[in-house]
Amino acid sequence: MAAIIPHLEVPSDVTPIERAYDMCVGSLAGDSLGEDHPACPAPQSVLADAHAGLLGMVFVRDAVFDSLQGLQFTVQPGNAQSLDAKKVYLVLDRPIGAGPAWNPATNPGVRQYKALSWTSKMNAPSWSIPAGAPQIGGACPGATAGQSIVPEGALRAGARLVNIGLGRPSDAPVNLAQSICEHCYATGGQYSTGQVQFAQILRFLWARQAINFRVNTPHGMSTAFIEAMVYAIDNADYKLDGGTIKADPETGEAAQALPPEPTGRRFFRIHDSGDFFEEEYLAQWKAIADRLPDITFWAPSRIWATSWGIAAVNRINHDPRNFIIRPSAYEVNEAGPPDLGPGWGGATTVLSVQQNLGMTPEREQYVYDRAKRFPPKMTGPDPRYTWNCQAYATDDQGHTCRKAVAPPGYGGPDGKGCRACWIAPDEIVNYSLH
Repeated sequence: MAAIIPHLEVPSDVTPIERAYDMCVGSLAGDSLGEDHPACPAPQSVLADAHAGLLGMVFVRDAVFDSLQGLQFTVQPGNAQSLDAKKVYLVLDRPIGAGPAWNPATNPGVRQYKALSWTSKMNAPSWSIPAGAPQIGGACPGATAGQSIVPEGALRAGARLVNIGLGRPSDAPVNLAQSICEHCYATGGQYSTGQVQFAQILRFLWARQAINFRVNTPHGMSTAFIEAMVYAIDNADYKLDGGTIKADPETGEAAQALPPEPTGRRFFRIHDSGDFFEEEYLAQWKAIADRLPDITFWAPSRIWATSWGIAAVNRINHDPRNFIIRPSAYEVNEAGPPDLGPGWGGATTVLSVQQNLGMTPEREQYVYDRAKRFPPKMTGPDPRYTWNCQAYATDDQGHTCRKAVAPPGYGGPDGKGCRACWIAPDEIVNYSLH
């Protein structure tokens, strides 16, 4: 299984076994043996690769967490030099140091991190905290059933919740070889380096502290997270006129030239890594979105695979407006959860190219007429999704949302400039496995 790309992140850690497995299983999609076909690498081999990768990431994460012990930090507008006051920084009282010898920090002299990141494929600012199940130090409670490194008892309990959300028999196992969380891009590649883990863990520690600190307010909870994030998000540079994004050593993002934002609107991605880790955190993100009605927020989420997530989203986000939460599918080539209620948008899926049966013929022709690159498949509708993300079908380098063909009625005059994930919540969006 290749590194899963739920939304346009480029995998950098695909092993030969994973690549062979993807190609083989996809080419035998119509074979009754499926992934157990003897011509394909065994699922156990794929799991061994993924399991080793998760173990390595956890070693890095534990070392980073130990390095942070005893450090003090402040969250403030402006950096340690009192410059760049429109950005929010987490400023440490001393440098982070070298980190683990087997995965050293890129720059041991770093003593500050920006609160927000920039996602190059989505061309939008974002918020990034550790990915993975809570059992491995992550902020994704819905990932518990989908990662082999989680203890067996938690895997079984998590699988029951996944099955409830998907309407499957309660004792059906989660296919770890096909689990999206097992192969998540945000637990491998650049995301698993000490440099990125320092930033993500620090944000996570601050978020939990800021949200759960009891104060004398009507609901007894702190608003420090809300106030800091409203300031950071409202003052972020959305590059609406296009321009150049400088290389960012903290996240590993390369320098990028980007086009103008076709819609002229501001979009924010919640969790290019991580998820809603508790109800109060979800509620505070809703409060942030309500304070910034001209910015559209989108978060993919698997908290539907927890005991509290479905109800919490419907209660807290009963009037979604500019706060779009999409339930993410749990396994590759499987449909996402069905309608979960008024707080949720349409699901997202991850299908291998060989199993991607296409949109309606009319939509395929619509994309072809505007992209002028790939002939329409004309295979008829796939019941698992309604819109196939077109970011990787752009004609030039730099595959991004701003250059992609949008669903009919959602793009510019030429049909391009896709923000379907944010502004078309009724669409079920597929991100083809590359």
